[in-house]
Amino acid sequence: MRWAALVRNVMVGREGLTRAVLLDALQRSGGARPESLLTTGNLRFDAASREAPLVVGRLEERLESILGRRELVAARSQDSLLELLALDPFAGFSADEWECEVAFLRHDAPAIRPASLGDSGRTVLLAVRTREVVAARPRTGGRRPHVNRLLEHATGRPATARGWSTLQRLAAPDRGVPPDGRGVRE
Repeated sequence: MRWAALVRNVMVGREGLTRAVLLDALQRSGGARPESLLTTGNLRFDAASREAPLVVGRLEERLESILGRRELVAARSQDSLLELLALDPFAGFSADEWECEVAFLRHDAPAIRPASLGDSGRTVLLAVRTREVVAARPRTGGRRPHVNRLLEHATGRPATARGWSTLQRLAAPDRGVPPDGRGVRE
């Protein structure tokens, strides 16, 4: 099964975290056919459903040894991303005026209690799923908290957010990982 791994709070090229290091950490953690997309900790890998949580845990440990701090890795199956994308929650929201994002908790975090999210101001909460919050935030003006901040405040747990277009790219079918098994996509 193909998985997306969303690494919180990292930027490839900083803190000694090159793409090669990131892909090596994923592969050594048990992720087959590792692939890096963009520069903000977006990965894809293959693993059986029962193995994916183990891969994620090992990847978090390896990243901690590289970065000197623990960072969340939120993993979702490619199928679950496709289900999320099928919701098409941003119809009617102009990308020029709205930031369209989804915040993710770790795969094994307790379910989100929608009432705990509190006042979202001008940020529109479009869907609250078990471990994700889908939101549109005006690009300008006040009282528009980031969906990631809302989710972390409500749950007391780290979260990571991705823009809708990034999720579309992560969920897209593979265009083929090079034979050496180390894919890099922009």
